Amino acid sequence: MKEKISKIKTSKFSNEWTNPSGGTTFYFDIIFENGETGSIGTTDMNSDKIKVGSEVSYSIVNNKIKITPMSIPTKQVESSNKYNNYSKTKGNSHQQFLGYAWSYAKDFVIAGKTMNDVEELNQVARYIYEQIGEMIDNK
Repeated sequence: MKEKISKIKTSKFSNEWTNPSGGTTFYFDIIFENGETGSIGTTDMNSDKIKVGSEVSYSIVNNKIKITPMSIPTKQVESSNKYNNYSKTKGNSHQQFLGYAWSYAKDFVIAGKTMNDVEELNQVARYIYEQIGEMIDNK
């Protein structure tokens, strides 16, 4: 997984997905100035990391773009920290925890597979949920 740097030439919204806890991920098809293409999901429809003209550091695996945190503009990092602090002080952490477990399980199981894999998704989500819960309890 080699990191590269390029500017975003085009960013086209392709679809959205709502996780069981109500969070939404927006997916975009990206074309970089260097000709590489891929897809990326973001929780912010207007995220700086997917805007045309943004220069980013990234890697692509199986057509999925991963933007490295150091390439996100300072404004985006500050915004992200603001929301992270908000999520730590507001809402039910148990519900947030469940959302994270489902999100990670979805990434592992659903990507590139059919709905026949939903039971596997459920098993992976429960396993991740239990493992993280044990880690939190054993600080």
